Amino acid sequence: MLILYDTSAILMLLRIAPAMFTDPRFECVTIRSIFDEITQTTKFKSKYPWLREMRSTIKSLPASISDSDKVKLHYETITALNRDGAINPKTGRPFDLSKEDRLVIACAAANEYVISSGDSGLCDFALHHFDLKTLSPLEVINLWIAKKLLIWNEEKQAFLKDWADQNEKPQPLKAKSLFKTLTGYKYAGS
Repeated sequence: MLILYDTSAILMLLRIAPAMFTDPRFECVTIRSIFDEITQTTKFKSKYPWLREMRSTIKSLPASISDSDKVKLHYETITALNRDGAINPKTGRPFDLSKEDRLVIACAAANEYVISSGDSGLCDFALHHFDLKTLSPLEVINLWIAKKLLIWNEEKQAFLKDWADQNEKPQPLKAKSLFKTLTGYKYAGS
């Protein structure tokens, strides 16, 4: 099961599993525009100074996959739905997807990837319009622990605390409960 990551998921998970893109057991992929956003945006460079040393561990999909005609067609459809004010059934308000959000959904839909994101709007759109499976970053951590790809320890817990201290995206209650069961640690964030 290949999982396509957006910016928020990568920022939460990369320090916890630095080999997430280089070790095939993690089954992680991302697109070039997300890689560029993470590595070139001043906001991320200043808010997450550790990114500089980890940049080389982030690998993006080849253009033959992420820029295929099928992805482009999905992107055009998503852009049209977003522009025409598609309504999020959970909130009753129109979806507001960034270009990167639309690219992530298009690539995932065209290639049958699971999406990992902390952005509820992106996940709601992917599920509602394409019936795509989505996982929160904490659900991914739980999956990695269950597969014995990670052993939880104080250092990894400190990374989660740092994430919470940055006021980042909340994680699902069920994922928090499973995390506590799997690790014995309480999830540090909201």
